[in-house]
Amino acid sequence: MMLATLLVSSAVAAPLWHTIASTKVCTAASPCITLNNGVQMPVLAAGTWQYNDTVAADSIGKALAAGFTHIDTAENYRNQVGCGKALKPLPRDSYFLTTKTVPCEHATEAECEAQATSDFLGDLKDLGLDYVDLILLHGASHHGAGKCEAPACAKDLGQWKAYEKLYKAGKARAIGVSNYCVSCFDCLLGQPGVTVVPAVNQIQYHVGMGEDPEGLVSFTEKHGIVVQAYSPLGNGKLLSDPLLKAIGAAQTPPKTSAQVALKFVVQQGYAVATKADEVEYLKEDIDVVSWNMTAAQMAKLTAATTPAGSPSWACSA
Repeated sequence: MMLATLLVSSAVAAPLWHTIASTKVCTAASPCITLNNGVQMPVLAAGTWQYNDTVAADSIGKALAAGFTHIDTAENYRNQVGCGKALKPLPRDSYFLTTKTVPCEHATEAECEAQATSDFLGDLKDLGLDYVDLILLHGASHHGAGKCEAPACAKDLGQWKAYEKLYKAGKARAIGVSNYCVSCFDCLLGQPGVTVVPAVNQIQYHVGMGEDPEGLVSFTEKHGIVVQAYSPLGNGKLLSDPLLKAIGAAQTPPKTSAQVALKFVVQQGYAVATKADEVEYLKEDIDVVSWNMTAAQMAKLTAATTPAGSPSWACSA
């Protein structure tokens, strides 16, 4: 599917201010996709994984200079203080911020709800913000291969209830998940008391994983949940891939393997989180909306079987 707006009504109406789009974060260089509650999210996010506070702050400055308007961090990246310092001087409506809280470390639904609430409020404190644009449950409470079982489902449900309350209180403009498989969505969707459908599922997705790994991409889309890819460069393996190099060289002007890898995700209509150390590379990364690959080139990339990868480290079904 070509890059398009996805607009699916949530099970409950969002507070009006959640749906007010910021014209500053949606630009020609950084276009937006509409989440299922009406919030507009920039398709391209600059990630901060493996960066400490100092490096994260520096990388955010470079990303903003390159044209990014979406910054991605997480509680267990241990750099939210640095992210907050970098963003503090900026008008709040000039950037879109995503952060994440960790899976539940306790045994009961109630304890997990309390943990998610505490973690979330801790994130806001570290970031120095009153609200975030998107908060994601960083993984299901199941760990390893297989499906989310009943104990994990109870934990996930407890955390999601906390997210819904914080969302409705205006602490997040949108809420979603990361590394959720089909069985883990079953822990939430349609369950008693759940009124908000996750807006985003951030998963590993890149060339080599096929069109619909583990049926998760199609399932997510079916429910109006935006797919956001992380590790779009296949953990760096795609940078030297002969197929991507050849397709990049065939573009006018030529594109890098990294640009081809990112375009593969974006041209299908998905969002993507990437990162780079230098402004030069960040500018190359964000230049994925001004050109398109042919259907034949996309088909070759879809058919590629390396590098392999799983959408989630938390589950597999």
